[in-house]
Amino acid sequence: MKRFKRKQYGPLAILGLSLLLTACSSDNEDANLAKEVVRPVKLITIGSTEAINIRRFPGELKASQDADLALRVGGQLIKLNVVDGQRVKKGELLAELDPTDFKLEVELAQANQDLAKAQFDRTQIMLKRNATSKSQFDEAKATLAQADNALESAKNQLKYTKLYAPFDGVISSTSTENFQYVSATQTLMHIQDLDNLEVEFQVPESLVVSIKSAQNHYQPKVLVDVAPDAVYQGAYKEHKTMPDQSTMAYDVTLSLIREGAKQHTLLPGMTANVDMDLSKLLGVTKHIVVPVEAVVQTEDPNTGEAQSTVWVYQADNQTVTKKAVELGALKGSMIEIRSGLEPGEQIVAAGVDGLTAAMKVRPWTRERGL
Repeated sequence: MKRFKRKQYGPLAILGLSLLLTACSSDNEDANLAKEVVRPVKLITIGSTEAINIRRFPGELKASQDADLALRVGGQLIKLNVVDGQRVKKGELLAELDPTDFKLEVELAQANQDLAKAQFDRTQIMLKRNATSKSQFDEAKATLAQADNALESAKNQLKYTKLYAPFDGVISSTSTENFQYVSATQTLMHIQDLDNLEVEFQVPESLVVSIKSAQNHYQPKVLVDVAPDAVYQGAYKEHKTMPDQSTMAYDVTLSLIREGAKQHTLLPGMTANVDMDLSKLLGVTKHIVVPVEAVVQTEDPNTGEAQSTVWVYQADNQTVTKKAVELGALKGSMIEIRSGLEPGEQIVAAGVDGLTAAMKVRPWTRERGL
C-alpha cells in the first residue's frame, strides 16, 4: 500500500499567504466603504419673491348703471307694462300716457305749418314779380320757420308720452299705478343693471394715489358675505378725488369680475370685502437672500471671468449641480440674489467645500439631542 507524504510549508510561505489575504480583504472593505459614503450637506429652500401684505376694506355692491325713469310730459298713464323685479331689454316700452291731446296738438301744428308754407310760397312769387315788399317776404319766411318749429315740438311732445328702457336691466321699484295722472319729470320707476355689478369702498389718502397708478394690472380679491364659497376679482374703474367729509377717506369703485367663480344671486346693497395686497399695490417685492457661505467664487470656463455660483440640489438623483447667480447687497451674514435662482429650488447652504458636479449628497438633518 502506497503512502502519501504530507507536504510541509515553510514559515515564510505561510506569512506571505496571510499578508496577501489581508491585503485583499482590506481593499474590498475600502471599496465598499467608499461606495457607501454619501456626503451630508445642509440645504435651504428658496422661497417666493412675492411679498404679501393683505389689508381688508369693507365695501358694498352697487349696480354699474341705475337710473330713476320719468316722462318728459305730464298726463294720464294708460299703460304700465312692468312690475318690480322684472327684467327688461334696452328700448322696451315701459309706460305710456294717453296721447289724445298730444295728437291734436300735432294736427293743429301741422295745419298752421301748411298755412304758413302756402303764404310763404305766394309771397315768394309776388316778390319775383315785384308785387310785394322784401319786408313782407321776410315776415312770411319767419312765420313759416315758427310753424316748422311748432310742428317739430308737437311731434316731440307726442313721442315723450312713451317711456322706453335706456339699457338692459331690472326694474327694481315702481312708484306709481296705472291710470294715475303724473306730472312731467315725476319718477315712475327705478332701473338697475344687475349683470354688471361694482363694489365701492373707501381707502385712506396714503393709498388712493397708488390705486390710480396700479389701475391697469392689479385686481384685488372681492368677497361677498352671501357667497362665502366664491372669490371674485375686482378691476379698477374709478375713484373720487374729493374725500368723504365724514371719514376723510376716498371712494374707490371696482368692476366685479364674476367669470370663473361660483354663480350666486348678487344684488346692489349687499356687503362685500376687498382684500388688497398692499405689496402688489405699492410695487413692493421680496428679494431672495442666502447665507454668504452658500456662494462660491469660480471662473467661467467660457470667458475666464470670475463668477458667483451656488450648488443646487437635485432631489431626483440626490446630486448637486453648479448654477451661476447675480449678487446684490450684503445684509449681515446673508447676501441678496438678484437673479439665477427660482422659488422652490434647494441649494447647499453649508458644506460647499469639495463639492463637484454630479456628486452624490444627502440632506443633513440635525439629530435629536444635538
